[in-house]
Amino acid sequence: MSDRMRVEDSKQIEPDSVPSGPDMRAKEELKKVTYDLRERVKELNCLYAISEFFERPNISLDEILQSTVNIVPSAWQYPELACARIVLGGRKYECPHFRETPWKLCTEITVSPEERGLLEICYKDKSGKPGEDPFLKEEVRLAKVIAEKLGKIVWTKRAESSLRESEERYRALAEHVTDGVALQQDGRVLYFNAAFANLFGLSTKGEHSVMSLGELVSSGSVHCDDTVLAPDVTEPSQINHFRTRCVAPDGSESWLEGEHIFVQLKGKSAVLSTFRDCTERVRRETEMKEEAESLRQENIHLRSSMKERYRFRDIIGKSRVMQEVYELILKAANSDASVAIFGESGTGKELVARAIHDLSGRHEKEFVIVNCGAIPENLLESEFFGHRKGAFTGAFANKLGYLDIADHGTLFLDEVGELTLSMQVKLLRAIDGGDYYPVGMSRPKKSNFRIIAATNRNLSRLVTEGSMREDFFYRIHVISITIPPLRERREDIPTLVDHFMNMYRGDGKVTRLPARILDDMFGYAWPGNVRELQNVIRRYLSVGRWDFLSKGRAPREAGNPEGGLKGEIEAVEKNVVRSALEQSNWNRTKAARLLGISRRALSRKIEKLEPV
Repeated sequence: MSDRMRVEDSKQIEPDSVPSGPDMRAKEELKKVTYDLRERVKELNCLYAISEFFERPNISLDEILQSTVNIVPSAWQYPELACARIVLGGRKYECPHFRETPWKLCTEITVSPEERGLLEICYKDKSGKPGEDPFLKEEVRLAKVIAEKLGKIVWTKRAESSLRESEERYRALAEHVTDGVALQQDGRVLYFNAAFANLFGLSTKGEHSVMSLGELVSSGSVHCDDTVLAPDVTEPSQINHFRTRCVAPDGSESWLEGEHIFVQLKGKSAVLSTFRDCTERVRRETEMKEEAESLRQENIHLRSSMKERYRFRDIIGKSRVMQEVYELILKAANSDASVAIFGESGTGKELVARAIHDLSGRHEKEFVIVNCGAIPENLLESEFFGHRKGAFTGAFANKLGYLDIADHGTLFLDEVGELTLSMQVKLLRAIDGGDYYPVGMSRPKKSNFRIIAATNRNLSRLVTEGSMREDFFYRIHVISITIPPLRERREDIPTLVDHFMNMYRGDGKVTRLPARILDDMFGYAWPGNVRELQNVIRRYLSVGRWDFLSKGRAPREAGNPEGGLKGEIEAVEKNVVRSALEQSNWNRTKAARLLGISRRALSRKIEKLEPV
């Protein structure tokens, strides 16, 4: 007990009732304990009151701070002389009749490292002995406790206010945007806005928190494809875009598009889905496509009426057989059926396939070229259908397959006869509009693509030999185009020569070949077809020498045979076989393929025509 308290207490004791001895000391101790307990009760009441202020619903921070300065003096030793003030954030909160005096206790309030304030308690009059600190140690400690508590309260109230403002801001945004918004987590809808309810004819009343997004939409009056409502959770880092057709109760049609965006909510993955009406844009796109298709058909009609064409896109030739090929290209472009292109190596099968694609309704999408003979058998499925990361050794990342890339475009299968039977089965299902599974994935995918196949082999013979499935053959062999070899359209040679000369010279000057060279070109068999002619022209412009002449002169003119007809035929056959061997770098298997015969037949001809 302080000296001044003992002084005041001594004034209240009557002289004749002053105890002495042990009774006096016991009574003094009892009074001291009683006083200390009374002071602690005052302190606890003050702290409890501050806590109650904080817990009151809808109380503001200003009200808490003002109520605190009003109640703090009651916890001090001389409440009638004490007054309090809080200075925080440029504002002051003072109790009634506050007066700043020299007898002041200041304690720092720490809200954050960047923001601090002060709790000030003043005594209006100096009490106690001269030179003695008017504030007890217990009061200094209490001021620190109050300041620490206030720091936490201020930080919490501001955080709550900021969170509430943020929630109100986002709720106002979600409720007033025209896009439908839905939030789902763990397969349940946590929230959807009024625009979402309007889009699907939903009631905003009722219990929806137990429903998935698909179940919620199904409970409305407007229905759509449920598959777009289930985002692909296997790729949570991606945004899933979608577009779907909706049907109202009256049968009217509309279109919605949107995104599924993966977010984190309370430490768990959630999906924020947005929906917007795109009906007008879909209608405009449909009208534009119909108009473009009409113009394309008109363009095809005009081109089909042209006669004596010497060039069709990148294909050169004005012979009658090439005019027939052009007509077939136009008909194939006007259809979406599968096309099979036949022809020897070097005749331009890829050029024909690309012309069909460029003139078709799929020209804005991809033209995917696949060399079926160049893909290892163990990689066929991965290359065509794609794979997921980790599906097999070496699959370090997700990969799109040819079918993914060719979606709404054209898939050109060069050397289609090299496909294995198992791959034909899997590809046939995808061609017929069915599902296919990327390697390592259990979710099926679909692709809308057109098949154009090319080969220099006899596919009917492959079916007979069991190397090609009959159903696969008929599926890719709807429209058939056969490109004639160059030896069957020799009248196109001058046009081709002029074209390649201009292509590689690049100066626009016309170069006329000597008549002797042209005669030799007309007489040469050209086993490598247009590609061989192109290479001959290019080599001539590079080194100034006609290499094809070293492969043997053309057959002598009829009517003056040397050695009879048999010798003439053998000379031609010898030149053709030599040319095929040289073109294939003396690989007999490739040479036999170029000649359209078996390897055994080629070996017999080589033995027969020795020395080649």
